Amino acid sequence: MAPHAITFELRGQRQQRLWIDASRHAAGLFLVGRARSAPIEESDVERLPGRDRQALLHLRKHVAGRSVASLDRPPGRRALVLDLGGPLLVLRLSGTPALSLVVDDVVLATVGEGAAAWPLPAPRADAPPPDAPLLALPAPLEECRDRDLAETGCVRFVEARGGAGFVLASASWLEAASLYLVARRRGERFHALLRRALHENAREIRRLERLGANLAEDMAGLPEPEALRHQAEAILAAPDAVESGAVEASVPDPYHQDGSIRVSLDPRLSAPANADRLFGKARRIDRARAQVSQRLAETRRALEEARAAQQRTNAAENASDFEARTENGEARDRGGGGPPRHYLSAHGLSILVGRGARQNHHLTFDVARPEDVWLHARDVPGAHVIMRDPEGRAGAEDLREAAEVAAYFSDARLESGVDVHVTRRKHVRPAKGGPGRVFVHHSDTLRVTPKDPEGRLRRR
Repeated sequence: MAPHAITFELRGQRQQRLWIDASRHAAGLFLVGRARSAPIEESDVERLPGRDRQALLHLRKHVAGRSVASLDRPPGRRALVLDLGGPLLVLRLSGTPALSLVVDDVVLATVGEGAAAWPLPAPRADAPPPDAPLLALPAPLEECRDRDLAETGCVRFVEARGGAGFVLASASWLEAASLYLVARRRGERFHALLRRALHENAREIRRLERLGANLAEDMAGLPEPEALRHQAEAILAAPDAVESGAVEASVPDPYHQDGSIRVSLDPRLSAPANADRLFGKARRIDRARAQVSQRLAETRRALEEARAAQQRTNAAENASDFEARTENGEARDRGGGGPPRHYLSAHGLSILVGRGARQNHHLTFDVARPEDVWLHARDVPGAHVIMRDPEGRAGAEDLREAAEVAAYFSDARLESGVDVHVTRRKHVRPAKGGPGRVFVHHSDTLRVTPKDPEGRLRRR
């Protein structure tokens, strides 16, 4: 099945496909060679439109294994009726095309953008087809770019040669119709890929812009560590000026004669201990500024890369230009490739990381044991992480390391802090919506900084 289309294998002619198409620009009944139909078929049912996925269930139940008893075109109607020995497949070609499955005069499912094709519309007179199958294309099909074929009206049947473009004269209507279907499907596939890629580009750019603005705001909100060191040095230079139990004091400024500065104090600490507290706070601010600065630089680089990717998307000419991006960018959603990543915690516990939605599902519900630890970044897409714990000996350090891995292999890897679900596998159940979606009955939350495990944790 493909979006808005279904195919039948012909008995005795396994190299041919009967293609019934209800899409807006390629509606019709086509006899297509297997080699030509393979590149334009959609094998991943999860990517079909929602109504088409539901229709597929009805088609499998009522159509699979049946033979076509008759094929009729009702007089005066732009429609085709396939009798499958009880169930009917009705393809309406007028208006917005649609293909409906009819059982006992009831429409069970409809494929295509139009309304149900049953009952048939009122009769109308049709213009006779041209005598010769002439197909107008922007150029010979093997020389056409997919972008050229995506334009409305770029592929059409004509009655005579002439005008701009290339006109192909086929030996038969079957051959011309097959070429027409392949050309239109190439264009539609490119248009769908282009639209999805541009949407993802824009979404990623917006996310990185928001993240950059938040990091810049965090940087601006951090206190100046030098001011804290100045206060600490003033306390050490004049410890007698600090009264025991005071919450605030005015001490001489060691760098400005006759000057003084006010410092906030912890009344439970001595003067030297208060100075150490201020020095420690300054060091923590230095580390925080370094981390935020690093993440801000990474975010800005990622934003430049996202904008460059958007420019490449706008310049794409063929569906193949999106293949590398699809493999890298969508592997997480479609299942990824290769076995799960496997690391060892500091105490030797196995940490397994899923590479995509399907592998996440398999890892959680087929590989993990009920008492294994399950981790996932909260409220963002990411990998399912399983930490083997057969003896129940996972400690705080093991949990923190596994949580840092879960945060890193998520869409929040550039954040300074990420909340991570931590629970036993027995508290996780599959949820509706596709592979990888789960419902967590009970979990704790561990806030960690995302850390790349490569070079830090041992690999298996």
